[in-house]
Amino acid sequence: MIYQILKLKRIALLLAVFLTFSPQEGAAQQKVSYNDIARLFAGLPLSPGNPLEGLMALPSVNQHYAETRALTKTWRDSRLKQIDEWSRTEIRPRIGRPTVMKYMFGGPDFVHAATMFPGVPEYILVGMEPLGAVPDFSTMNEAQVGEYLKHLNFTLRDISRRSFFITKDMRTDFEGEGVNGVFPILLYFAAMTGHDVLEAGYVTLGADGGVVKASAADGTGLWLRLRATAGGAAAPEQNLYFFKTDLSNAGFKPGSSFKNFLDSRPGGVGYLKAASFLMHTEDFSNIRNFLVGDLDYILEDASGIPADFLELYYNVSYYGNYTGPIEMFSEYDQPRLREIYQSGVAKPLPFGTGYRYSDADAVQFFGVKK
Repeated sequence: MIYQILKLKRIALLLAVFLTFSPQEGAAQQKVSYNDIARLFAGLPLSPGNPLEGLMALPSVNQHYAETRALTKTWRDSRLKQIDEWSRTEIRPRIGRPTVMKYMFGGPDFVHAATMFPGVPEYILVGMEPLGAVPDFSTMNEAQVGEYLKHLNFTLRDISRRSFFITKDMRTDFEGEGVNGVFPILLYFAAMTGHDVLEAGYVTLGADGGVVKASAADGTGLWLRLRATAGGAAAPEQNLYFFKTDLSNAGFKPGSSFKNFLDSRPGGVGYLKAASFLMHTEDFSNIRNFLVGDLDYILEDASGIPADFLELYYNVSYYGNYTGPIEMFSEYDQPRLREIYQSGVAKPLPFGTGYRYSDADAVQFFGVKK
């Protein structure tokens, strides 16, 4: 009898959760905020009285919270804390308060962008991953909820261990059931990095580069309106954009919507990490030339803009230990970097990043426009 009563209570709880929750498209979506979804994903406390609260009674959700908190702690202790401390000393005092941060080829990696450059009014992230959607938990049973949350953490395995997303792995991850794009990942990272999500949705770009709200079917990007949680209502709002767009010369060229979008936001700071050495080729010369002409500051590893080209436009400080590219990119060894690092001018780098995610052989180059 007691077992039956407990079973009935559990069924009632699940029904209450599922009947009050619906995904964030349409008027009914207002019942659940993107902020609480983000906090659920990141294993953080939810706002009192929100419709997702009932999910906290599910064993699968409790397991997700335990695993996510452990992952976050390990990630912060092993890399993010070191990045934050290094940036406080080496980067932030030199860049002041940039109005925009441009992160090409980084995919949905908001966690490193916000850790390295916190408090920027506008973040622009670019990748080739699908946008995806926020799940509709009202259509899932308890096992499906648990599987979705488990899949979400699984998609973060590369960036948490190596500091970057492996595009082919993400494409495979997104092809199956569960997380089908970067939208949930951006929500996760927004909450993890101490932001409230005030609003979110799909956008596209007009011919002039203007941002236009769009449906999921028509969207070519995502927009999150954020505010630092610690600052409360008085904290300034921030915009986070992710665009799925082609940065090769075929896609990024004069008159293209995305170039017009960037042109309307001149200057700022750029970030390049695990960029596949694409800008070492002529097929990506347009975006390479644009960045060195546009950015006031740039932080990159060896896979971004070639070092000898970067030095033409920036006064560059070097960090870490250059041992050459990994085997996959062996053709892109840079004699200029070997010369610089053999001279002993490089400062220490206390964390691994990019393809060289070991502390012993990672590099960072920071450029200030001449």
